[in-house]
Amino acid sequence: MTSKITVITTANRARRFVPTDESSLETIIDSLRRGGHLFSGKPLIIGAGAQTEVFAAAAIACIEIETARDLEEHLPSQHNLSLTALTPEQRAEPFVGGLDGDHFSVRIEFFFTGGHALYMAAAGVRKPALAERLMNLTGLFERPALHYRLAQGGIGLMNPRAMTRFLINPGVPDLPSDAWLAEAL
Repeated sequence: MTSKITVITTANRARRFVPTDESSLETIIDSLRRGGHLFSGKPLIIGAGAQTEVFAAAAIACIEIETARDLEEHLPSQHNLSLTALTPEQRAEPFVGGLDGDHFSVRIEFFFTGGHALYMAAAGVRKPALAERLMNLTGLFERPALHYRLAQGGIGLMNPRAMTRFLINPGVPDLPSDAWLAEAL
């Protein structure tokens, strides 16, 4: 499998690239270790002999790297939250999630400035303290980056600062005291 890189902007445009060789892929993978800094202000520069493209960090919604290699070890911890992108076929399948003892499984739809959307299966260990659970719920917008596994192999990084909202199914049982209680129409 040839590795591919896709940069999705907040204008909902996807730009695709292929690493020039194996050593350039190693440099890209090495930059994942500081994945939290990818969206912190410094522009992302991708180039080779034919052209150079520069992306404003704030205008990047997601970066995806398709590869057969396991890149999980190069990513920062997400504190017991595992996200996996869903294929259109998986999204169409009926889903029953929720709590099972200390574990949870949900589907989360992430929406970004410009209209890009990501559909994820999420699983993890439920935090014992209510305050920690509420922080996990609201703290996603405050993280420097969120990573996820691609269905076709590889990983993606999303920019929480480019997110406009996310939708969790089934609903979260423990809501903050100031949450508005209402059903969607």
